[in-house]
Order: sequence, then structure tokens, then C-alpha cells
Amino acid sequence: MKIPDIDKEISQILGLEERREKDSELYKVFSEVFDRTTISTLSYFHRRGNIEKLLGVISTGKEANVFRGIDADGNPIAVKIYRTYTTEFRRIWEYLAADPRIGYLPKDIRKLVFVWTRREFKNLQRAMKYAVRAPEPIAFGNNVLIMEFIGDEHPAPRLKDAEKELTKEEFEELYNFAMDSIEKLWKRGDMVHGDLSEYNILIWDKPVIIDWSQATVKRNRMALSLLYRDLRNVINYFAKKGVAVDNLEEKFRELAGD
Repeated sequence: MKIPDIDKEISQILGLEERREKDSELYKVFSEVFDRTTISTLSYFHRRGNIEKLLGVISTGKEANVFRGIDADGNPIAVKIYRTYTTEFRRIWEYLAADPRIGYLPKDIRKLVFVWTRREFKNLQRAMKYAVRAPEPIAFGNNVLIMEFIGDEHPAPRLKDAEKELTKEEFEELYNFAMDSIEKLWKRGDMVHGDLSEYNILIWDKPVIIDWSQATVKRNRMALSLLYRDLRNVINYFAKKGVAVDNLEEKFRELAGD
């Protein structure tokens, strides 16, 4: 596989010399997201000590890839890198245009992705402020977001991937966690996650909610529909696992009327 031309500093961050012959899949992912803007941003964080090295891929998606890494002190980090030329332009635009916190929206997709990245950083800060467990945001710049790494030598599994190992009592605890998080966000934080499901809850010492890019505030005209979606996703999933769940319509009316 041909490796993109990159400078010595980025080679160090990616560990290319160590893994050139044995991790071609990793390079495939790198080649998809490491454009000039990304390389420049990673170099900036490397000089600041925020990123010493990227160690592997945690997840890949249409909008972004998430990498496991370490900082200059050897602390584990998660690094989310948004594609600067994403195919999800229309979805990103719709979410940002409806968010009252966002002012002028650039027409350049690359700059729009920068706004999207900053928005996720702020959403993580807001979630943690209201005691909802999320990865702690560390830093952001352009299309790169650095967060707390959830896991040990391996990333913590998603609920969807760990469900076969869980007991009914554990499902009940997770249901209460998810519903409590929705309620805290809505009532105390004036906020909604907007994409909460078994794919966005990590199983760790305490469950952790991830993927906050689409989260928004209650003043957003889309907020009620996003609240309903979160409730529906959570209630339907846990009902299939044998948990005694809330009535969807009643719970939605309870929160929406608050």
C-alpha cells in the first residue's frame, strides 16, 4: 500500500517506521483522513504535547475516524478526526443551521467541519457540567478533537457489542442510567443528545455516553424530535431485553411539558 507523503514529525506521531510492514489496514484509514489540514493540526498538537503518538483505530465512520493515542506524558487519549470533505455535508448543515448557539455558517465545507468539531467539544463540556458521564474533552483544533480514552489496553466495548455477556439486572441498571442521563440533560442542562442508542453507550466501570456531535440545546427547533428519538431508541432497545420500561408517549409528554 502506498503511504501518503508526510513529514518526519507526522511519521513519529503515526509510528510509521515501526509498523510500515504490519498494519496496512491502519494506513488505509490514515490515507482517508490525513489531508494537509489534518497533518498541520496534528503537528500543532504534537508540539504542544497533546498528542505523542497514534496507536490504532478505535472506530471508523462516514464523518470521522477515532484513534487511540498517547500524549507526551504517556496518558491514553482518544483522537477524533473529522473528514474535511465529508459526504455528510447536508446533515451537518441542517444540524448547525438549527442550533441557536451557532451564528454565521461558512459555505466552505472544510470550515463547516471546523464548526462541527468545536460544537462537539462544547457539547462534551456541557454534558459533564450536568453530571452526565461522557469522555472528558481535552482540546480541539480545526477538524481534530482530543478526548479522554475510555478503556484499558483495549477500548471499552459498546453496549451493542457487549450485550450477550450482560445479565437482566445489568440491563436494568443500564436502562436506568440511560433514562436518567436523558432527563438530566433535558431538565438541568437544557440539552438533548439526539442519537442515544446501544451503539453510543460504552460499558466501563461506569457507563459512558459517546458521539456528541449532533447534541443540541432545548431552544433548537429540532430538540423535541431529537428528545423523542432518544427516548424511543432507549425504550425500544431495553424492552427487547426484558426490562420493564416506561411508556414512550407518557415519558415524552412528561419531559416535553417540563
